[in-house]
Amino acid sequence: MISPIGSDPHRQRPQAGFTLLELLIVILILAVLVGVSVPQFRRTFRHLQLQVFASDVAKLLTYASRRAVARGEVLRVNFDVEGRRYWLAMAQGTSPEDEFEKVSGKFGRISSVPQSISFESSAREVTFYPDGRADRFEMFIFDDSQSGYRLVTDVRTGRVRLLESHARDRR
Repeated sequence: MISPIGSDPHRQRPQAGFTLLELLIVILILAVLVGVSVPQFRRTFRHLQLQVFASDVAKLLTYASRRAVARGEVLRVNFDVEGRRYWLAMAQGTSPEDEFEKVSGKFGRISSVPQSISFESSAREVTFYPDGRADRFEMFIFDDSQSGYRLVTDVRTGRVRLLESHARDRR
């Protein structure tokens, strides 16, 4: 019997919460969203890594060009393609035929090429001279996608240009 003041004390209220089916649907939706977004994050990360590496190499070449003029030194950036590394070296004398030794400090450290990045260069080294000239040099930096970067030195001014490039632009 229901009292006029309240409800039946024996009547059960519905339980609050989610059913197993509702939880499975939410998990399925989240799994689809993660599955779609992870490859995009991976591509973005690889592209950023490529961009940072190309920029770092361009900065080192620009530094070598400017330092050669400012200090009257002959500087060379060496690229070890097989060892996947590069470094800045300075001539012991004033000629590019002299012995070169690795520059000390931040710019002289041996830098590594990330595993996901490949590069092709026209030479194993590029030399910068005190009069502002540089060796002819061209480098393609790329990953497994269709885009990459191209580094080029201006022979007369030693200026370094970093250009966006596509796989079909490589020789």
